[in-house]
Amino acid sequence: MITIAIADDHKLMSEGIASILQSDPELTVAKICSNGKELAEYLKNNTVDLALVDLNMPVMDGPNTIRILKNNQAACKIVVLSMYADENVYAKCREMDINGYLHKDSDAQHLIDTIKAIYSGENQYDYDQAQKPGESDAIFEDKFLNKFKLSRRELEIVGLVRNGHTNQEIADLLFLSIHTVMTHRKNILHKLDVRNTAEMLALING
Repeated sequence: MITIAIADDHKLMSEGIASILQSDPELTVAKICSNGKELAEYLKNNTVDLALVDLNMPVMDGPNTIRILKNNQAACKIVVLSMYADENVYAKCREMDINGYLHKDSDAQHLIDTIKAIYSGENQYDYDQAQKPGESDAIFEDKFLNKFKLSRRELEIVGLVRNGHTNQEIADLLFLSIHTVMTHRKNILHKLDVRNTAEMLALING
């Protein structure tokens, strides 16, 4: 029996995932937590085989939760379960040395099969839906790095804004403070000579 803990602040989502997992006789959900702090506290005195961790949660988000579990040498395998299909997100998660990355829009059988594969020792990452860099992205990078003199960090933030991420989400994904993200965005607007995000996106997509 593979025991699983879930950390996700969306109750309907976490309960739905738990229901899917427990439909398989080899899987059982031992705990559902509403944030990362609750998960970390639970794992101090309890053991599971695998922890499913959302990235954006109140009280303690996914990246901080993963760091604490790693520092506490938690024996469980760690899998990010997230809505993001973004190369920057994948890269940051890989840096944290997690065992897997699953999209929340995965179908039930894919979720079950991936959990079993990770438990058996494989690392599984859903890269197939990621926004891979292509020729248009190379042109985008060249234009904004050279013409507008954006730094690599500023370009990274522009890309995340273009993909619809909020300031808080960008801060979480890049491990920055929200104040730092807002400062970067202010500098970006100045360099691009635009007044607001709408004008920035019009320039980027134009």
